[in-house]
Amino acid sequence: MDNEKDIEKDDYAETKRKVRRTLIGARFNDIALYLSDFGRYIILIFVGLAKKTGRGIARFFRFVLSRSENFTSALLKKIGYFIVLLISPVVRIIHAMQRARKDIKDNRRSKGMGAALKIAFTHLGQFLFGSSGIAVTAFNIAAPIVCVLFLFNIVSYASNLSYRVRLTVNDKFLGYVENEQVYYDADEILKDRINYLGSDENIRLEPSFAIEISDGTEPLTKYQVADMILQYSGISVEYAYGFYLNGVFQGAVPDNQPIQEALDSLLAKYSAAHPDAQVSFRDTLDYSTAGLYLSGSIIDTDWLVSQLTSVKTKAGYYIVEYGDTMDDVVEKTGLTIHQLDMMNPGFSSAEPHTGQRVKIREEIPFLSVNVSVVEEYDTEVGFNTEYYSDDTLYSGVTRVTTEGVNGVNHLVANVTYVNNIEVARRVTSAKVISAPVTERIAMGTKIPPEQYSSADAGYGKFIWPMEVGKSKISELTAWDGGYAGHYGIDITAYYGAPIYAGASGTVIHAGSNYGYGNCVIIDHGNGLQTLYGHCSSLAVSVGEEVVQGQLIAYEGATGYAIGAHLHFEVRSGNVKYNPLDYLEHIYY
Repeated sequence: MDNEKDIEKDDYAETKRKVRRTLIGARFNDIALYLSDFGRYIILIFVGLAKKTGRGIARFFRFVLSRSENFTSALLKKIGYFIVLLISPVVRIIHAMQRARKDIKDNRRSKGMGAALKIAFTHLGQFLFGSSGIAVTAFNIAAPIVCVLFLFNIVSYASNLSYRVRLTVNDKFLGYVENEQVYYDADEILKDRINYLGSDENIRLEPSFAIEISDGTEPLTKYQVADMILQYSGISVEYAYGFYLNGVFQGAVPDNQPIQEALDSLLAKYSAAHPDAQVSFRDTLDYSTAGLYLSGSIIDTDWLVSQLTSVKTKAGYYIVEYGDTMDDVVEKTGLTIHQLDMMNPGFSSAEPHTGQRVKIREEIPFLSVNVSVVEEYDTEVGFNTEYYSDDTLYSGVTRVTTEGVNGVNHLVANVTYVNNIEVARRVTSAKVISAPVTERIAMGTKIPPEQYSSADAGYGKFIWPMEVGKSKISELTAWDGGYAGHYGIDITAYYGAPIYAGASGTVIHAGSNYGYGNCVIIDHGNGLQTLYGHCSSLAVSVGEEVVQGQLIAYEGATGYAIGAHLHFEVRSGNVKYNPLDYLEHIYY
């Protein structure tokens, strides 16, 4: 009975083991199928990528071949080498996965699921960590990249390092400077301080330099280096402020505050006189550099202030003399009205009086001051002159047909004065108020009937003195039936008509002449003169030489005249002659 029970137990246990093996085998079978499907999917993906890559490469080759055979032969080798490098890892992976799949299937059929799983894990290890596995391939690709990045970081780190110069003078370490030039600048500062007023002090200096990596501390300045050298030299020095004028060391003062106050006071005086101006010293001043200076270079602060505020040249004056006008003062002093106004405010607003002191030279202070102001003013622009030919005028005769007029520009300028003397003027803008009018002058080209000299002027030799065809006799002389006392002829044209010289000669009168009004008298050099009266305006002046036919005046009605006309006379001193006897042609 017991044996039967034992047999049943053994059968049950065996059956249980068989069921367990069956279940385990089924699970292994599922895992193997899963791995097999996974491997197939991976292979299909890589195959698809390879196909697409191949198609793209083929298209590229076709494009290159269609463009240039010469280029293709050279490029194919480079591309082929690149493709091999690019695809070879993928091809190795595909082949490895294909072998793994085949081995898993073969072992599963022949040796069962356990052997299939064992060979699957073996291939997986080879796939990941074998000589051609993914890990090794990734390492082979990543290692050069990592090396390059590491090298780049090293170079970047080295390039970002800052360096400094270790300065040692006479075997004594002073500190660190930015570069060697700092020491040489400090040496120049020392020379200024030591050689002040011809001092015979001398310091032997032997510098040495070394390059070190900076730890971020602030390097020494040239002034600090100069102070340290003086401090270690054994020469008697004191802490003070150096005073430099135009870059030249003048001495040192224990306190620079009085200097600052004195200079501010000087500028304030100019600012008060010129509130809208920019005021500054012409000289370059530096009195803020503190440091160690030779005891012999220390000067008294009050003495320096008195020097800075002193005058090198005193002002000069002109004493106005009796009868001097403003123009006389300008001429005698050689200055312009504007310059005189700058030194004597309000000078141009009234005529000078006898004994008046007019400043003609400003004081020249020890420190010159620039005064820069913006000035607005009008200035004249000269007109041009244009000449042209006119065949209505006799040759040698000119006539102004358009009076020239100067233009006016409104200017804005930056003007700089030094001690009230202008030294620079820069125009920043110009606006045309009125444009200049070009003067036009007609030059006669008409050939006169006959050109007479002064000696030839006489009986029947004078030309008609007005425009032919536009003028005529309106009143005869008393000899020919005119009113009593009328010893010339009246010629009428129109108001403002031109009047010409009857013959060549010299103008001996040009202006008002009692009943004749505005008149011109020409002396012809042979005892005869001609008179042209009642003119509206004159075109010549006394002493002027004129030629026959030249414009001398314009018709008018000045003096004792009724209506615009020309009164024309021929005379010799006080003796008058009938003009009709002396005119070459007569027009009624």
